[in-house]
Amino acid sequence: MSHPLGAVLHAPRDVRTEPLEQPPVGPTDVLLDVEACGVCGSDLASYAHGHYVEPGQVMGHELSATVAVAGAALGLEPGTRVAVRPMRSCGECAYCHDGDTHLCGSTAGRSLGYGAQGAFAEQLHLPDVVVGRDVVPVPAATDPFDLLWAEPLAVALHAVGLAAVNAGGHVLVTGAGAVGLTVTAAALARDLTVHVVEPVEHRRDAAARLGATTSAPGEPTGAASYDALLDASGVPAAVTAALPLLAPAAPVVLVGLNDAAVPWPVGAHRVTGSFGYVDTDFAAAVDLIVSRRVSLAELVTHRYPLDQADRALDAPRPEDHVVKAAIVPRA
Repeated sequence: MSHPLGAVLHAPRDVRTEPLEQPPVGPTDVLLDVEACGVCGSDLASYAHGHYVEPGQVMGHELSATVAVAGAALGLEPGTRVAVRPMRSCGECAYCHDGDTHLCGSTAGRSLGYGAQGAFAEQLHLPDVVVGRDVVPVPAATDPFDLLWAEPLAVALHAVGLAAVNAGGHVLVTGAGAVGLTVTAAALARDLTVHVVEPVEHRRDAAARLGATTSAPGEPTGAASYDALLDASGVPAAVTAALPLLAPAAPVVLVGLNDAAVPWPVGAHRVTGSFGYVDTDFAAAVDLIVSRRVSLAELVTHRYPLDQADRALDAPRPEDHVVKAAIVPRA
């Protein structure tokens, strides 16, 4: 019996397609056929610099899949399409008991694509599965390229929730990469009006297709007093430029990652960092996708077979107009 293939990181900029051994499927385990897996910014950093992962890691955590084999205790039929929650926690620490599973210190070692095998592979084995939490069955008609957005959309919903702006409010989003676009989609799904500031034209166009108004940095933004800032750029200058556009006590939520220091705003702004998501965020993201209140499949602009994982993971060039790349292992 042949082993499924996976893209194994050996060193920065060295990914090789190799057979993977999968353990037996126990009564609460599931073996998944990976349909598609989005390439995240953290995957690009891992590939380029070795950040976040060790050699031998199969990356990839934004996936859609179908059930190949399910443990007898799970009640999952082969062929069932599922959303997969990649962030896994210990379930025993104080954070987990309080529902703050995203703050669990064991998360990195347990999560798909970081400590556990990721989904840049033909198949993925998940142990100790809770149906409805770790894997969520969805209708067969759900587009796999919509479903792979469930995890980043959960991140976005968590950030929008921290802003705590009432329906009908106006929010400013800085940055329209994949994170900014999911934040935009999440805010629109929460009945907020969204304006996006982004320097790259094709990303502004993507935000506009979702229903936001857009501008380049330095251009007029329309509203004079936004109810919140959601920064998805990670660029300190973008935050600084946005502050005069906010209401005096508007919250500032920092979602984008960067090593550079962000200047603390003077005034009454509540500044909050947003990291990851909790179970209810992931469930809400899947519901929005299944109901088609959020549809992001068209933003997957570049799709690569498994043996071209290095191309998918290489930093995109501006002229390629990449919004989101995905690896399609069985293409």
